[in-house]
Amino acid sequence: MTTRRLYHVPLGGAAFIVVTILLGVASAYRPNNLLVWTFAAMLAGVLVSGVISGGMLVRLAVTRLDPRPGRVGEPLAIRYLVRHRARWWPLFDLSIEEAPLASAGGWSNAGKCSPAWLLHAGPGESAHVEGVFMPSRRGRFRFESIRAASSFPFGLLRKVVVFRQPMEFLVFPRVRALRAGVLRSLAPHGIGGVRTSRDAGPGEDFLGVREYRPGDSPRQIAWRRRAGLDDLATIERSTPSPPRLRVVLDLSRPTSALRVADGAARSGRDLEEDAITLAASLLLAAEREGYEHSLELLGFEAPRPPLRRGHWHLQRLMAVLAGVDLDRPRTTIPRADREERAATVFVHVDRVELTADRPDAIHLSATRLEDLVA
Repeated sequence: MTTRRLYHVPLGGAAFIVVTILLGVASAYRPNNLLVWTFAAMLAGVLVSGVISGGMLVRLAVTRLDPRPGRVGEPLAIRYLVRHRARWWPLFDLSIEEAPLASAGGWSNAGKCSPAWLLHAGPGESAHVEGVFMPSRRGRFRFESIRAASSFPFGLLRKVVVFRQPMEFLVFPRVRALRAGVLRSLAPHGIGGVRTSRDAGPGEDFLGVREYRPGDSPRQIAWRRRAGLDDLATIERSTPSPPRLRVVLDLSRPTSALRVADGAARSGRDLEEDAITLAASLLLAAEREGYEHSLELLGFEAPRPPLRRGHWHLQRLMAVLAGVDLDRPRTTIPRADREERAATVFVHVDRVELTADRPDAIHLSATRLEDLVA
């Protein structure tokens, strides 16, 4: 982790230094006790401000801890480990922020980053501080450098230490809260994909009959079979299986070829982002309502995970949506359809196009996003 040290003179400090120089010139031409003492006090203030703020940061080390994935519109906490390894100098009024990106757009197009602040750290002490990054768009971002600065005690000179620590992180797409029961309302005949499991469990569907084992519930004994046999038998029930939902996001049509009316309120790129938001919202709603869910992406090469549920499975699907680069060329590679009993919801960008291979699928357009949110 390389470091770089800089001095910054704020506007107030520059004005103070100019006045100090003028008083020094005046006291040299016309020596006067008041001028000399004033010049000496102001010069001492400049020197003390530079020495103290610079000495505090000589033995400073700042490390950025790995941030968790962020989400558009939600604050992301960025944690730092501050180690003050000086033996005698304490540390005061330290601000820590991410250095602006060198790439085109910088942070102005990515979001707003608020600095972290540390009031005091004694010699040899360590502390954890947090800054906040508010992402405004999804995608993959890269932190390059950390800037630690202090203008203690008078604010005349600002000492900056830059620590280079590259790190990448993901920002998930925006998620909108859908109306209650919207998943079931999409398919009046059942969004099911409900299937009978082959595993025994506390379900209601009949799975089979086996020999009685000590500890089995008397309610599950097959008394009719017991009437003709000397041995007891127990009825086995199947494990309850949750409904299943597969979301298919159709991005196969390039942005320039989208059928968007001239003068429409939403551009083609905005509709693509709305389609990604709608797909992410459906996946989150399915996870919260106990559905097994998965994502299929048309137009880009992306893995097709199996139908599952759970926090980490949802994070994986959100990472796929976060990594979609709409500027890349689209692919038309046909997908081999798996024989899975699951409800399928197509999310289109502009106009709905029915597919002959999936006649029972549900089709949504990105323009319906506002109609589905709570």
